[in-house]
Amino acid sequence: MENPLFTFTTQPYPPRQRFDVWREEVSAIFDITINEPDAAAFNYRLATGYLGALLMGCGAWDGTGAPVPYRVKRSGQMIRRDHLDHYYLCLGLSHSINGTAGRATLTAGNSQIYILDLARELDCLITAGDTVILTIPRDLLAPSLGHKDLHGQVLQGGLSELLADHMRALQHRLSRLLPGEIPHAQQATLGMVSAAIAPSLANLHMAAQEIDHTLLNRARRLIEQHLRSPELSPTFLCKQLGISRAHLYRLFSQETGVAAYIQKRRLNRARVMIQSDSGTRHRVSGLAFQFGFKSDAHFSRAFKQAFGYSPREARDVAGVHAKQGQVNRHDGFSLRSILGQMTPA
Repeated sequence: MENPLFTFTTQPYPPRQRFDVWREEVSAIFDITINEPDAAAFNYRLATGYLGALLMGCGAWDGTGAPVPYRVKRSGQMIRRDHLDHYYLCLGLSHSINGTAGRATLTAGNSQIYILDLARELDCLITAGDTVILTIPRDLLAPSLGHKDLHGQVLQGGLSELLADHMRALQHRLSRLLPGEIPHAQQATLGMVSAAIAPSLANLHMAAQEIDHTLLNRARRLIEQHLRSPELSPTFLCKQLGISRAHLYRLFSQETGVAAYIQKRRLNRARVMIQSDSGTRHRVSGLAFQFGFKSDAHFSRAFKQAFGYSPREARDVAGVHAKQGQVNRHDGFSLRSILGQMTPA
């Protein structure tokens, strides 16, 4: 059984009622108000699910126009009434917040993660937009963070970016997590949060496996994006990722090395091009040059070693199949090309 998500949307309600419905939905955490002209334009959707003891929320703006601003508060009276003792981490994908968190000024925009302490007062203006939110009981972070004041903190730096990547990945995979995976996902998430907030040696050690997993996925995406670039190399990846060469080699230790992985992805992309509908227009010499091989012979040897046939044989086979109608195509769709161009998970 996969992890259930609970969804809520204001879409079914008349436009004039949507903000009031939303206010009622979030009143368990925040007191919100809006200017009358903006209320009619408000339309929002939220999906939430549990990650063990953590709660993840994924919000999306569904309005037809630009997102509208509304005011959000947590007063002393509200705090005394609900006794919430949680941290609220919000990654704004297309969302901004400005105001005060306790006595601190809070300003955060797109792609930034900010933290609210729900046991502290808040008075801010939010421009509604897409978000990914983690709500974490305080005691789960106490062992790694102690009594650090986090209210209104906006996370900065490379570890914050890695945490943002992790939160986006959770957003896409939360509903597919199996019960046996959830405790591990919760622990990895707590480790990433602790490392991003307070990157001590102990916290970095706790989060090391998840940090490396996120870095490896980033490296793979960079490789896919720069397969034809002559700059693509271990040095280029280290600079883009902000890590040492030794760290990069450790990330790719299961892939028989960085250079071998890059060559494998380049050869795979070349094969897709050769076997596509327009493959007859791709000369072997041109592909060798595009993908950084020293010579046509070097490219052909590497291609045959990887796939068991030469580039010319791959092109000829694809051409024969096309003439004989042995390859089914639907509006240009090619399963081989789709599989070949997919970024590895």
